[in-house]
Amino acid sequence: MGRERREFKRPSFKRDVNKLFVIATEGQKTEKVYFEGLISENPHPKTKIYMEILPKLDSKSSPSAVLRMLDSFRKEFLLRNGDELWMVIDRDKQSWQVSEISEIAQMVSQKKYYLALSNPAFEVWLLLHVKDVNEYSPAEIQELFANSRTGSRTRLERELVRICGSYNKIKPNLGHFLPNVRTAISRAEILVRDPSERWPDYFGTHVFKLVKKLININ
Repeated sequence: MGRERREFKRPSFKRDVNKLFVIATEGQKTEKVYFEGLISENPHPKTKIYMEILPKLDSKSSPSAVLRMLDSFRKEFLLRNGDELWMVIDRDKQSWQVSEISEIAQMVSQKKYYLALSNPAFEVWLLLHVKDVNEYSPAEIQELFANSRTGSRTRLERELVRICGSYNKIKPNLGHFLPNVRTAISRAEILVRDPSERWPDYFGTHVFKLVKKLININ
């Protein structure tokens, strides 16, 4: 017989007034800093938001490992109507096959979780804060999409350094990004090819879907 699920409790979490967003990511660094900064800079004007970013269960980094993080949370804690569990992952075509991503997307839908995938990496979302990607040539977009690594940096990371002057993946300077979050949302929405798609199989990101909910943009 399984262990009985318990109420989720944190010092600042009030079940009667807070809507719970549970976020599981691969990186735990860039994404965690970004989302915590986002909530701090954009307090929810109507419903009070409580966001829980899950720690990794082990050293593995894969879509299936991130999915297990959400499964583990749901198994341990009682959830209520309105609570949302989100996977924030990268396509990372050098590591994950389309078949694996498609399978994960289907499982996410079946479990009634939410998926915010960036293709090829979370840095696409950050780039949209500081650059209209329609200004790039098709060849430049393809280069960014390939996101090859030179030394310790990927192509997208090098582009952020070029535009912003610096980019620290572990501790990104949110001053470069958060003031332009609504611009990033608009740019990300323009890139969407099919509103019904579960994830972008092109250069783009669905992180905007989560961000819109966190800052209450319909």
